[in-house]
Amino acid sequence: MKALTKKFSQTLATAAVVIGATAMVAMPTQARDLPEIRDDVFQVANSGAYPPFSYVNTQGELVGFDVDIAEALAKKMGVDVNIQSSPWNGIIAALAGGRFDACICSMSVTEERQKAVDFTDPYYSAGLSVWVQESTDDISSIDDLSGKQVGSTLGETGNQWAVENGEGKWRNQTFQGLPDMMNALTTGRVDAMIADDVPVLVAMQDNALAIKMIDVGELPRWPAAISIQKNKPELKEALNAALAEIKADGTYQDIVDKWIGKGANIE
Repeated sequence: MKALTKKFSQTLATAAVVIGATAMVAMPTQARDLPEIRDDVFQVANSGAYPPFSYVNTQGELVGFDVDIAEALAKKMGVDVNIQSSPWNGIIAALAGGRFDACICSMSVTEERQKAVDFTDPYYSAGLSVWVQESTDDISSIDDLSGKQVGSTLGETGNQWAVENGEGKWRNQTFQGLPDMMNALTTGRVDAMIADDVPVLVAMQDNALAIKMIDVGELPRWPAAISIQKNKPELKEALNAALAEIKADGTYQDIVDKWIGKGANIE
């Protein structure tokens, strides 16, 4: 458990350094449609703190499922790509303001987000889940979270759900990314966490995590899609076509096998 805590702490610390560095990378003043991107570089953002979808490895490299998806799509579109990290709680504002051309960052499609950005076709789906320490025996339902400290990632759908449903019931604590939040749960700084199920299940495959999912009934599920600035029809069409191509030729499943688990189906 100490090794796991150290690993997640190192991942988050490295991510913070990379995020700070990438903030200084030259970025477009406004998002472009496909013709402008073809003449330059496709600027793509993710959080860099959401393993296995995007995180910074021990070599300081930005890697993960979404990174490989972005590179595969760029190859199909015939464009060069620059993939950068950006803090999650400001990523939609950065995209809408034109700092990036797209966010390939496992973003769930919600009505609120659709007011600010456009989305491509979905490329997988994710749902919320509630997690506690393996030794916890006093939390087995949503009602049992009353009076507890509950963690969620700032700006994610889990945080929105926790705020909307926990007012006056439990105390919400927010985090910048999944590694930091999982560290808080395993060390007892929060009593429970609310997160998308897939990345936590993958973390449990890769590490000896003493945590468990509790059955709290039906929780929301959303499709995850690529977000782009509004009114960029050529870019949206090209991304949808590229998504269809990588699913048809096996590239998508190869990426799933690599990062999620061989034979996994997350669509």
